Amino acid sequence: MQEAIDKLTAWAEDWCVMINKEKSSTTLFTLSSKQKAGTVRMGDTPMTEADETTYLGVTFDKRQTWKPHLMKAEGRARRKLAMMRKLAGTTWGANEHILKTVYQGTVRPQLEYSSPTWSSTAKSNRQALDKIQNQALRIMTGATKSTPIAFMEKITGIQPLQERRDVKILLQTEKYKCLTDHPMSARVKGYTKNRIKRSSFVHEAKKLDKAYATDLTIPTTPLGQEDIIDPLQNDLSNVAVRSSVPHLQPGKQEDEHIRKSLTLAMIDDEYPREAWTYVYTDGSATRAVINGGAGIVILYPSGKRETHHAATGTHCSNYRAETLALMKAVSMIEDSTEDVNSIVFFTDAMSVLEALTNNKVPQLANALQRISTNLNVTLQWIPAHCGVAGNEDADQLAKQGAQLDQPPVQVSYKEKVTIIKSLTRPRQEADAYHLLSRAEQVIMVRLRSGHNRLNAHMHKKYRLAPSPTCPCGTEDQTAEHILQRCKRHDQERATKWPQDTTLHQKLYGDVDDLRRTTSFIEETGVIV
Repeated sequence: MQEAIDKLTAWAEDWCVMINKEKSSTTLFTLSSKQKAGTVRMGDTPMTEADETTYLGVTFDKRQTWKPHLMKAEGRARRKLAMMRKLAGTTWGANEHILKTVYQGTVRPQLEYSSPTWSSTAKSNRQALDKIQNQALRIMTGATKSTPIAFMEKITGIQPLQERRDVKILLQTEKYKCLTDHPMSARVKGYTKNRIKRSSFVHEAKKLDKAYATDLTIPTTPLGQEDIIDPLQNDLSNVAVRSSVPHLQPGKQEDEHIRKSLTLAMIDDEYPREAWTYVYTDGSATRAVINGGAGIVILYPSGKRETHHAATGTHCSNYRAETLALMKAVSMIEDSTEDVNSIVFFTDAMSVLEALTNNKVPQLANALQRISTNLNVTLQWIPAHCGVAGNEDADQLAKQGAQLDQPPVQVSYKEKVTIIKSLTRPRQEADAYHLLSRAEQVIMVRLRSGHNRLNAHMHKKYRLAPSPTCPCGTEDQTAEHILQRCKRHDQERATKWPQDTTLHQKLYGDVDDLRRTTSFIEETGVIV
């Protein structure tokens, strides 16, 4: 260490660099209480011996427990959490969508920063961070303290922090495996050292590899020099890439007929049928990760129609299938004997167009650049599944291709990342709950969960009500009793629901059903 410091000091003097000696320190990382660090000097000044040090925002303590780092992260997250409390109460303020966005953008990053590094810390340290997310879930939903965490995670679509930490470990492990020259590559592929009964990143990675063994035993192409993006290569100046349709915003939930009419109007205006060759491409993969297929429909100005479908691999993402469909379409145009001057490729894969403009698919860029030397080439985004004939035909061909015998292929690191995320991403069902106001959402959460201020819950859980019985005296005061049978509210119930309505429809129906339920609770004066 002293020899290294001497060389560093000499280099700094040669290049007139001033090192702040007061901010420089040494730390001996060891589990032994007997070992002592020797004195290391920077010039004539002894360097301070510290039990912990911070590097790139991560605090390293001498025993590598990571507790100091997690305590700091917890403090930062709690300060951010205070913002969420200011944004909403139980009857006013921002709805769940806004609060969720604030949490995911400001609070959760504090809880997850460098999580693969400290993944082996004690469970009690991780639980301190989990408690902050639990508090955030209660703020988002307006739920009571006794509401089960799993219920709040499901209704908000927020994944448990431990699951997200596992995903980050899997992704980091996969990156090490693809970087064959990295020192950690051999460690994650080899055996673990178990001399000390203490976990490490490698131990955690091995556990997760076993847990996902059947899904992640997919050969991955090692990362190499060709994966480094060079902005000076693959010039697409001769290729027009258009990622929008006039008057139609990608991602906005427009009516299907509106999307179709705007798209067809754009095609007729921008690409006259007698002058342009239409190429519709589409890719499909089961659950977006396996058994891919590509579909292509080419319509020439002469009236000739050419189609093609093919399998794109056992392990294939939608992105890969879409890219291969476009590349195959380019080769079909090159082999065509038709008289072609202007070509427009219609695709609903916005991710591929964005990657193309950012120079992330060099093979496709090279193919397009090759044909653009003699032809007028345009790539045009169009919305999916809105009835545009060519796009629908390409979609059906892609599904047919996915049913063919699949060739075994190696996946890229980016595709492996997509596969890992798809295996671990929570599936959130469509729920009209998200369209309600803050006050309405709080009422629905408490009615659905059964954790509310009604007598049944307050008596059984907290003993704060003298009896679980409803004031009507017939049975326990639960959400079902209030909504379906309570005699005290027969008149209001008959007004809201003239016909028999099931409890499920009142609690999980469409937005009108839910608003009718919340309005009923407000009018009856029942406190939930």
